[in-house]
Amino acid sequence: MHSCSHNGRVAGNCAINGIGTKRRILHRCSLAIALKKEFWGLGIGKAMITYLTDLAGQIGFEQIDLEVVEGNDSAKALYEKCGFVETGRRVRALKYDDGTYRDEILMVKFIKD
Repeated sequence: MHSCSHNGRVAGNCAINGIGTKRRILHRCSLAIALKKEFWGLGIGKAMITYLTDLAGQIGFEQIDLEVVEGNDSAKALYEKCGFVETGRRVRALKYDDGTYRDEILMVKFIKD
């Protein structure tokens, strides 16, 4: 996990992790970023994704998978701007305390053909 700061303050963190150890999935990793709302719109999220994409390629991963919560349109738009495409959904993957559900949108970016 890597943290990111802006003007001496922690703005967020990011990580890539291998999906698993089985031979057939060694080419895949997952990406996760968290950025405090006050730092949105400054290009930090895009820089984090670019950094992790480069790092994943150096490690030898061929694709990056991620999930974004349905309704988080700004995050989904950022991922799309960075080359991720939607591949499917986990329907009702998240259940909130008020009894409502949200889908997880599955996305992928191929970093090696």
